[in-house]
Amino acid sequence: MPTRSSSKSVPPPLPTHTDPAETESRPRRAWLTNGCIRTTVTLVIFAAYFAWTWPWYFHHDAPAAPELPEAEAEAQVTPVGAEGVLRAPPLPGVPKSLQTKWAQYSPWHAVDEYRAPPAGCNITQVNILQRHGARFPNAEDGENYALAVEHLAAADKFRDKRLKFLEKYEYELGADDLVPFGAAQTFEAGQIAFKRYAHLVNSTQIPYVRAAGAPRVISTATNWTVGFAAASHQRHQPYLNQIISEEYNNTLNNDCPNANNGSRETGIWVSRFAPPIAKRLLKGAPGVNLTNMDIFNLLAMCPFESVAKEALSPFCAMFTEDDFRAFEYTGDLEKYYRTGYGEPLGPIQGVGYVNELLARLTETPVKDRTTHNASLEFPLNRVLYADFTHENLMVAVYAAMGLFNINKPLDPRHLPAPDHPAGQTWVASRMVPFSSRMVVERLACVGVEHGRVGEGAYVRVLVNDQVQPLEFCGGKGGLCTLENFVQSQGYAQRSGGGDFDECY
Repeated sequence: MPTRSSSKSVPPPLPTHTDPAETESRPRRAWLTNGCIRTTVTLVIFAAYFAWTWPWYFHHDAPAAPELPEAEAEAQVTPVGAEGVLRAPPLPGVPKSLQTKWAQYSPWHAVDEYRAPPAGCNITQVNILQRHGARFPNAEDGENYALAVEHLAAADKFRDKRLKFLEKYEYELGADDLVPFGAAQTFEAGQIAFKRYAHLVNSTQIPYVRAAGAPRVISTATNWTVGFAAASHQRHQPYLNQIISEEYNNTLNNDCPNANNGSRETGIWVSRFAPPIAKRLLKGAPGVNLTNMDIFNLLAMCPFESVAKEALSPFCAMFTEDDFRAFEYTGDLEKYYRTGYGEPLGPIQGVGYVNELLARLTETPVKDRTTHNASLEFPLNRVLYADFTHENLMVAVYAAMGLFNINKPLDPRHLPAPDHPAGQTWVASRMVPFSSRMVVERLACVGVEHGRVGEGAYVRVLVNDQVQPLEFCGGKGGLCTLENFVQSQGYAQRSGGGDFDECY
């Protein structure tokens, strides 16, 4: 299996917790201690979360929040959802319409309301593939963001009042790690998973959880398990079963050295939309010299500072809605030409996970010659699996599987026309926001809707709660027979037909 070139250290696996199934034979005092520990962990996480965010609400001069439409303002108030889930706090003063223009840096949001399977169909297995929660910028990007801010702050004077905050501004963002808001959203995701699939869980069937080895992914996975346990009132306590090192190519982290990373296409697009913005900023901050990438990096400060400080960043007010639409399209292009359909070696990076998914759905051994590591534990007797990863791997899985396919490639010179399928289909903020999740449900149906869905095993795929049409396997109402779904995954079952070798 190819070794990664990175030299970063990988944290050791977390201590193994005792399986709840074993608690029957333990003394009552030990059982109570275990439950109390998990409850205490839950409370400590939220105490730390609010302790961290409290000063931002009351001791910092937050920018004036833009007025929200009445319906949108109301959507940001209720902390407990209809499913009885303790919701992650909203981002105060940050319009939902803005949050969904941050591409892959958008916070998680449901694209559609979750719909239960049709009458006559019962869920028998669930596979969750979830991105890590909202984070600080990665170290390299953070350095570039700070440098762009420094360039703008070097103005002779600020003629635009929206820029005056830069007179005393200090860059304070961390690097790489999950932010408290991201932790809260993943705790919420764990609760939702239990509430939605509680009927699958018992003392011998709790989620089997894996995570790629990056610290922010591990933190996401552990927060999810705590949320799941909290929603079950500590009756069911999953733990992180397996951390897969990112030193090696694996099914939860993409790697293909010979693949492009989308920088050529995003560079073309940034060179088109950034100059007019730079010219506008120069009028408000004379004497500065901003590059095209400075403009992109200043735009990125809006989402990263907003999720880190949980308040509308003053950088957001510097730009228009059209500016953020251009910023969003940069993310669409990057994902399409990095691990999506626009890169010939994009889909191969998701094949390993797809083959593992097929093995679980059919309860047969994994057949894969790409990234599956046969030396690692891989149970086939569970009914709920949760895997935690990065967005580039998720995009590769979508492409390998056939999701979000569009007829025409994205044009790096222009925004998609309103009737272009990419405008509704290939949108990074809808596919891979922070904490995004793909859920594959296996169903047992007894025949519904006048025979349109017959008796047998079916598959349903949801991405951020939106049921996918599954045209590639003859989907009807978002359902494919398990047999047709498996047959439709010929590219994965052929291990990419030699494409994996092209990566190296």
